[in-house]
Amino acid sequence: MADDDQDPDHRRQPRFQFGGTAMLVFDDDNARRTLAITNYRNISQGGACILTPDVKGFATGDRMYLMPERYRRKREAVVVDLGTGRLHLEIPRSQELSEFEVAEILEKLNLLDGKD
Repeated sequence: MADDDQDPDHRRQPRFQFGGTAMLVFDDDNARRTLAITNYRNISQGGACILTPDVKGFATGDRMYLMPERYRRKREAVVVDLGTGRLHLEIPRSQELSEFEVAEILEKLNLLDGKD
């Protein structure tokens, strides 16, 4: 690995910054089902970095369902970190996106941005 790959901030480099639309489904404080449309900054097989919707204050350990753009199959997700308006979600191994699904999401984003 290159020395740059050891830098903890290396994932902040532009090649890792992409986004798309996602839906979150969660139970709010009144035990009602809530749907929020938000954007993700990045997504992988086992997780996503989601822009926090304004509908609820989240906490580490909160459970919800994530439906990334194009693939509307619900994936259970858990908030593992909160930071500056972003939720870092982890998807259980049994519900991970496949490599094919991630590649198709990225391909669609590249086409929308006019990149090859």
